[in-house]
Amino acid sequence: MKNGLFIRGMAVWLVLVLALAGCDKEGNTPPDEQNLSFDSEEVIAMLPDGLKNSTDANAENCMSFIESALDMTGFMDNMEVPDDAQRSDFKGSGDTWQWSWRYGGESLTLYWTYDESGGKRHWSMDISYNNSPRYDYIDAWETMDGSQGEIVWNFGWAAIMDDSDYDEAEFLYWKYTWNMDASGGYQIDYYWDGDGLEYDYYIWYSIYIAADGSGNVDYYMMDQLYYHMEWDNTGAGSWSAFSGGQEWDSGSWPAA
Repeated sequence: MKNGLFIRGMAVWLVLVLALAGCDKEGNTPPDEQNLSFDSEEVIAMLPDGLKNSTDANAENCMSFIESALDMTGFMDNMEVPDDAQRSDFKGSGDTWQWSWRYGGESLTLYWTYDESGGKRHWSMDISYNNSPRYDYIDAWETMDGSQGEIVWNFGWAAIMDDSDYDEAEFLYWKYTWNMDASGGYQIDYYWDGDGLEYDYYIWYSIYIAADGSGNVDYYMMDQLYYHMEWDNTGAGSWSAFSGGQEWDSGSWPAA
């Protein structure tokens, strides 16, 4: 069921991206400074060319883990307000906009809110299918300087398209977090929710990238460590593979 919900959620996400792509957003869109400031390309640029350009299979896997954990800003494309949105709540920085997308007798209504409080900038989006109750779709926040933040995307909401009585407590989420430390290094984490019964997270990437480009990756599946990778500021690195909590293989790669 989990994979089916993910596929349905992604399908609707793609539809929303296409629907918004052609809109003229002048006038009714929040100003540019209300967009998420985190830039994954700036983080990728910190990595040494010796890692990014490597053709070693393990180095390529390492880059794949990093890029997956940084692939968070794409979800903010859905947070752009189209020109046909209607302000439904007037509260200064906490204004709410809503708009609907209809196709073949089906409808999705989106509710977007931005505000600033407690030294943070907050975004939230709810979604309603065919006049259903509103459900969480995207929640995000970052500190005013952009050094810390989080994006949470609910891909489990698509279950309401099949079952209007679906328990909201069973929704599944992707969560991306980042934290830039005093040295300029980044801690990046990406979580894919588990069912909460057998395991907490189906997938978890924990990544640290230092200011000099060196760093490490821990890749967990179903709460078990599967890979540990680390590299220096030239891009040369090493890896270890685990099974049942025990290391069973390891190796290294040279800088490209």
